[in-house]
Amino acid sequence: MHLLLFIKSLFAEPTFVTGERVNHVRGGTIDRTDGYVIAQTDKGVLVEWPHVGTSFMSASELCVIG
Repeated sequence: MHLLLFIKSLFAEPTFVTGERVNHVRGGTIDRTDGYVIAQTDKGVLVEWPHVGTSFMSASELCVIG
């Protein structure tokens, strides 16, 4: 049972915490940097980007800034 849950977790969409800093990575390159997560919904992650505004992004295209 634990193995099945582990394998399922490998394919799940990542979750983000409000206020977390993220970069937008598409095709192996960083497209946008220094975004702040506003919310995460079933439609995607709402991110505020400096000088660009807000946009919904796919969770799979975002990475947390350490």
